[in-house]
Formats: sequence, structure tokens, C-alpha cells
Amino acid sequence: MSRLLSSLLALGVLTGTALLTGCETEAFCFANCGDGASGQGGDDGEGGDVPFPTGGSTGQFTTGGNDQGGGGPCSQTNGGVEICDQLDNDCNGTVDDVAGIDFNDPKSCGTCSNNCFTVLLNMDPTTVTCAPSSMPGEIPGVCSGDCATGYQDLDMDGLSCEYFCVPIEEGINVDAICDNKDDDCDNLVDEDVDFCDDEQNCGKCGGICVVGNGTPVCVQTDMAPTCTELNAHCEIAACNPGWVDLDGSYATGCEYNCTITGPEVCGDQVDNDCDGLVDSADDLSGDPNINIVCVGDNDGICALPVHQGFTQCLNGVVTCTGPNVLFENDELEMCNALDDDCDGQADDTPSDAGAACGVSNIFPCTFGTLACQSGVLNCVGAINPGVESCNGQDDNCDGQIDLTGGVPPADAQGACNVPIPPPLGATSPCMPGTRACIGGTVQCLGSIGPTSAGDTCGVDANCDGLLTGQPNLQTSVTNCGSCGNNCNAGAVNAVFGCVSGGCVFQSCQPGFVDLDGNGTCEYACTFVSAQEACNGQDDDCDGQTDEGVVAPSPKQVCGVSPAASRPECTTSVGVACVAGDWQCTFPAGVCSPTCATAAEVCDGLDNDCDGLFNENVPDFNQPCASDDGLPISQGECRTTGNKVCNGPSATVCNAVPASCASLPGGCTEACDGKDNDCDGSIDEPFTAKGTNATFFYRPKVIKVGAGNLWTYQYEASRPDATATTPGTGNGYWTSGPPATTFDETPSCSESNKIPWFNVTPREVQQTCAAMGGTICSDTQWKDACKVAPLIATGCTWGYGSNSAACTSSYTGTKRCNLGPSYDFNSLIAGDQDGLLPTASNLLGSCWAPWENLSSNPSGVNGRLFDITGNLREITRTNATTFTIMGGAFNSAADGGATCTFDFYKVDDEFQFYDTGFRCCFTSNPTL
Repeated sequence: MSRLLSSLLALGVLTGTALLTGCETEAFCFANCGDGASGQGGDDGEGGDVPFPTGGSTGQFTTGGNDQGGGGPCSQTNGGVEICDQLDNDCNGTVDDVAGIDFNDPKSCGTCSNNCFTVLLNMDPTTVTCAPSSMPGEIPGVCSGDCATGYQDLDMDGLSCEYFCVPIEEGINVDAICDNKDDDCDNLVDEDVDFCDDEQNCGKCGGICVVGNGTPVCVQTDMAPTCTELNAHCEIAACNPGWVDLDGSYATGCEYNCTITGPEVCGDQVDNDCDGLVDSADDLSGDPNINIVCVGDNDGICALPVHQGFTQCLNGVVTCTGPNVLFENDELEMCNALDDDCDGQADDTPSDAGAACGVSNIFPCTFGTLACQSGVLNCVGAINPGVESCNGQDDNCDGQIDLTGGVPPADAQGACNVPIPPPLGATSPCMPGTRACIGGTVQCLGSIGPTSAGDTCGVDANCDGLLTGQPNLQTSVTNCGSCGNNCNAGAVNAVFGCVSGGCVFQSCQPGFVDLDGNGTCEYACTFVSAQEACNGQDDDCDGQTDEGVVAPSPKQVCGVSPAASRPECTTSVGVACVAGDWQCTFPAGVCSPTCATAAEVCDGLDNDCDGLFNENVPDFNQPCASDDGLPISQGECRTTGNKVCNGPSATVCNAVPASCASLPGGCTEACDGKDNDCDGSIDEPFTAKGTNATFFYRPKVIKVGAGNLWTYQYEASRPDATATTPGTGNGYWTSGPPATTFDETPSCSESNKIPWFNVTPREVQQTCAAMGGTICSDTQWKDACKVAPLIATGCTWGYGSNSAACTSSYTGTKRCNLGPSYDFNSLIAGDQDGLLPTASNLLGSCWAPWENLSSNPSGVNGRLFDITGNLREITRTNATTFTIMGGAFNSAADGGATCTFDFYKVDDEFQFYDTGFRCCFTSNPTL
């Protein structure tokens, strides 16, 4: 069998076992090798003498060993047997003069140079066919085939499956998931997403509608068939119970905490219809107590129909209003049998009474006063001339007092006060006298009259000639025990009694109290109630004023709103009776000088006791983060909290950043897309350690050789990669293709991560530079793979085992993830290929053994993993050429996975799903 046939059988091209997803290996790539791929022979016969067709975008292909291109003296290839490979295999000067060539074969379809496997891009090799040419050997035939798995022929030209895309579900031609991906593989992204009425994607992906205390809706503003941020926006669909959208703004949501109880009514200080207006400030047409017929007072003329009006809400009170409405005391009272001032009494203090009336005004005659009697004015109090008598007045109004023609009046003449002689044994104080008019009174000059209305003890004191009413000396208060012994003598407002001839205290006179218990009744007081009232009076007559009064609620007497509930407006308010009136004492800063005039400030107090709290700063108690407003993020130390007062009219966030030492991973910076050491930098490398230079990302590296070369210990992965997902983000930092977003994704060197594939050399150069390193050269990569212990045993792969089996074949050993060497899924019949996480424990000895070499540690930490297999790795040959090294999970031949096989050359835009990389450093990136 020829070496060409052996090579094709190894590829599965002739046996029909080739994979459907593109290249089997970098050494034998007939089609689908990615943009920028070209073939070039390997070292010292490792595939270098096997013919290969032209591949990739460069269209360049050379043969020969030792990394040297063709163009020198002809050397026979394929054993001197001419085959259709665009080479002069037999060196006869003619290329591809193959005897008996089959022009119906897809590799020579119509003409020798028309190789369907290279003409068709990204086609499944097992479906490639050739339609015969009408002129075989002169006119090419027509190549056709089906797209390889994951590729689409968008332009339907049948020649190239130019678009790599895997639909989320076969047969589904709708891209209605908002994920920034082409889910139906039509080269359009999210084109079927409904941005018009999706509250999670209103106008754009991630345009989430959120309404505080309510339900949102996405609204389209025109009739366009599709929506963007220009013609779709979020609105409030409905508010939650107890909340109202008062300002009509979506941004503030349903901001008004209110429950509709009916139409607005007057006097309850409640926003009944939840429109933000209370009582008289609102429309009260629905209040049954408003606009009804009323009178200002139900008494007197105020209640007459002529003075009727209509009820209105004034100052929060239902009030009767109207031009003819009269209230009490609006009119003066007149003497007319009517209640003009509406106080419930007719003709009380009429204004037309009180005028002077009568016939004489010579003293003692006087005019009288008009008085209202039974609704009529009468002259009352007039004094007219009379008969002169001794009274100090000019009774007959003749200008002389107590004289008539110069003679005293008749009642002031003759003897007077002639007493009756007292009985035998008694005395009498009385003596007769003579009448005289002195000072307007009839006086009995020289007489001595009775000293008492009744007789006193042993004295005819009333001068009636009898001795009567003699006291019982055992019971008489004034003659207790003996005549003249008066028990009440010297008593102050007290009442004494005489008992058995002795004086005894009985009680105080009305309006007096004996406070000190000495029987003097010295305290003037009238008892009102046993419970004192705050009125400045001693209601219970105990000598104390306003003691033990029951204080009312601050909401009753202090101006505190019924809605106020905080302690500074309720339990902390002092209500005391001072000088007969209630006095309120508030905590400092509250209701100063009054609740109605107090200014609200941000100090943790309801300063005006209106039931609202710190309302002068709208963001009070709003959620916030410890790094809000700071120039850099606090990373994993970022905490959240709420806005608290910061002075009278400002707030500050109370969130305090955590110390990274308290975090689960400590301050150690990991390659995970997070700012672990909280210095404002994420996954920072040793060349830019950030403000906290103690902590930076220390990639897992292996020192290669005796010089200054370190390389990633593991195939590079993204920060958000896991054991099952490769993560996201491109590696462009400084330059990239037009319209490309620079994701600036760092590269990591960590175990148990799906490595970074489908990456271009251009991305590798930039992401490695960002980590302080460079893309590995092909020489550096080979030096890392060809570790001394392997060279000593003749092992040409990066295996940890030094057994003799390494020199013959890797097939079946399961040392590395290489095509038929490792079955990815043993539950399915046949050999399954697939990508494993870095340093997978499912593999046998897939590492280059650098343990204890070049100052590397012993054991696992000294091994260079997956240098053979898993992913082919991009290295740099020169400024424009990059070499793919090391074999991959889908490699089909062992020769393409050795440490020195450098056949596959690509440009800086090449990328493929089986190709990754690792970075190299000229200084230790962990220091």
C-alpha cells in the first residue's frame, strides 16, 4: 500500500470515518481548516513526506522536511509514483500527469487540479460528490456536498458553508430569545424578539420594566412592525393596593401610599379619593354634607328662611355660608319681642333700651331709664317730687334738704325711745332721748336703746320690761357655763357649740376649710370635685392647686398630627399643667417653636410631627452601595446599605466596605473576573499589580529550561470558565477587526477549566501581553514539550510516562485526549471525541514531567499539563506567521501531535474550535 493510501486511511477519508465537524488534524486538513490556514511539511519525516492539498485562505503550500519550503532541485515524492497532488512526484517535468486518473473522483473532479475537498469550504467530507465533466481532463466537474455540523451556507452558492453557527434547536427558524446570539443561524441576531410588549425586553434586550409598588407594561408609541428604544417604552399598568401613581411618572412608580375610601369629604384630614389633595383643597362635590341648605344659627332670626345659605368646607370644617346667612351676635338685639342676636333669648340687653326718661332731674328727683318689658320700652327708675322727710334728701325737690320753710320735717320732732322699766332684779340699758334730723336721718339724741333684740343673760337688753329668753348655760354658745362666755368669740369662720356648759368646735362656715385642724377655718375654698382639673384652682380644697391632674394626649393639645407615631411626637412629649393651662414640652429639635411652623430636617426626628419622616431629603433610607460615587469600584468588598442623614439637608450611605481579609477567599486575587483584593483592578497581572500590590493574579506556571522562560502550566482559559463551560469574551485589547467590541478578556492558567478555543493569534498576542507575557514562540513551545526525561527515553510526545510504549504509539494508552486514544463517552458505541477541562483526572499521564527541574516543585505542581492533545496550541513563528502545535481532541494520527510537528501555518486571523494557546514569560509572573 502506498504511503499516500496509508495516510488517507489513517484520516478516515477512504473509510468514511472522518469527523463531520471539519479538520481531523492539523497534519491532514483537506478542508474546513479555518481562515488563514496553510500547510507546510514537518520535521525529519514526521508527516513531511505525505502529500497535502492547498488549504486555508493563503493558498500557499510547500513540502519538505526540516521546516524548509520547496523550490530547490526536484526530489521524488510518493516513491516516484505520480499522483494528483500538484507536485511533480516522478520528476519528469510534468505535474499531475497521472496515468489512469479517475476524473469522477471528488479529489480530481473533471480535472486533476479540481479537488472537491479543497474547493468546497467547510463541507462534510463524507458527503462530498463530483458531477462528471462534459470534457474530462479539460473542464472541471461540479463539486457538491453537505455542510459540516455547525456550518451554514447562507448565500446558497453550494460552494462554501461560510457561516459557523449551531442553532439552539434543529428545525426551529425563529430567533425569539433575547441572548445576543443567532439562535436560528440566519446571520441575524435576536431578530424575532418582540420588543414591543415584553416587559423584560422593552425596546431592546434587557430593557426591563420595573414599577415600584405596581405592575409595568411595555407600550409601543407608533404602528411600526418592530420596536426600538425610540418607539417603545415602559409605563405603569396598575398600582398595588394601597398605592397610587400621583405624579403620573413611570420613573417614580406608584409613589403615593394611599387607599381610596370614596369621594373627598370635609373635616377628616384624609385624602379620601387619593388625588393628593385634602378636604377643602379638593373637589368636595361628592361629600353629602356639602352644598345642602343650612342656617348660621338655629335660634332667633338666624333660623328664618330669608337667612338660609349652603354648607361649604372652610378650614377643614363644614360651615354654613351665603350672603344672607347670620350667625349669633351678627345683629344687635332690639326691644321687639324677637331674638335679633340669635342667642336663644328675645329682648336680652336690647340696644335701644337704656335711654333717659322722666319729668324732673333736680336731686333727689331723677330721670329714669327706658327698659324693655314684654317687647315694649318703658321708663323705669324715674323719681318724682314727694313729701319732705328726714332722709338727707330734697324729697319735694324744692332745693332744701330735710327742711320745709326752714322747719325740720314732722318726723324729726318730739321725745323718742322712751324705755319700759326692767323687771325687778334685772337691769336695762335703755334711756329716752329727743328726736332731731341730723345728716338726713331722724336721730334720738341722748337715748340709749336695746343692746339686743332679745334679752341677754340677766339683762333686759331689748328693753321690753320683761326678762325673757334667758340662755341655758349648759347649751348656750354665747353664755356657755356663765353669762357672757361666748364660744364663738375669736373664732374665724368657725361654728362652735356649747355642750354641758363647755364650748365644742362643730364645723366651718360654707366656703371655708380648716386645713391645720385648729378649729379656725382659716382657708377660704369651695369644694368642686375630688379630681383636680388644670384650671389654676383648688378644686378639692386640700390646699394644693392642679395636683394629680390627668394629662391629655399630645395630639389633643400640642398640635401633633393624628398621623404622627414616632416617640418624639408621642411618648417623649411632656404634657404638664402650668399656671392653670396645659404646656407641651418636646424633645430638642421637635415642634420648635410650634409643630405648625417647625422646619423638617434630616436628623432622625419627625421635626414637625406631621407623620412624615425626613421628608426634606427624598432619598432617605433608599438602598445604596459603599462605592457609590467613588472613582473606582470596591470590588468584592462592596457592601450595600441605606441612605442615612448627613446633616440637616443631606444623606450619606451607611454601607461600610468589607475587608477583603474577611471574604471567603481572602484577599488573594484569582483569575475569576472579580476584584478579590478590592483595589479597583480585576485579575491584575504582576506587571500592573494595582494599588494593593501584595495581591495580584499569580498564574500557575512552569519554568522551562535554565534560562528565563516560564509558560502557563495549563492551557489558557477565560476568567468565567468552569469545568463544563468555556466562558465568554474575546481577547482583543488594543486592536481588532472593524466593528469589533474590545472585551479585554484576561487569560488564566488554572486547572479543571474548559480551555479557551476558537481564538485568533491576534487575540492571543494581546491577551498574553495584558498578562505581562507574550505569545509563545514555536521554539519555546517545543522546548517546554521536549522535557529532558522524555528526550532521554525517545518519547516524542508530552507524556509523563517514560515507558518504552511512548516511542511506538499512543493509541489505546489514554495518556492524553487525542482522537482514538481517548473515548470521550464510553456509554456510546465507538470512539467519541470531545474537549476536556484542563488537567482532567480522566487522563492517564498527559503532562510534560518538569518536576524538580529548573527549580520547579515536585509532584503535580511541577507538571506541564495538556501540552499534547486536548487543544492544538497557537505559537508564533515570525511577525505574520503562526504555527499550530501539539494535536487536539479530534486529531486522527499520532504524527500530528508530537512535540516537534510544526506543519500547520496560519495568519493572525485564523481561529478554529480545536485550537487554543498558553502564554510565555521572560520573568516569573508570580513575583
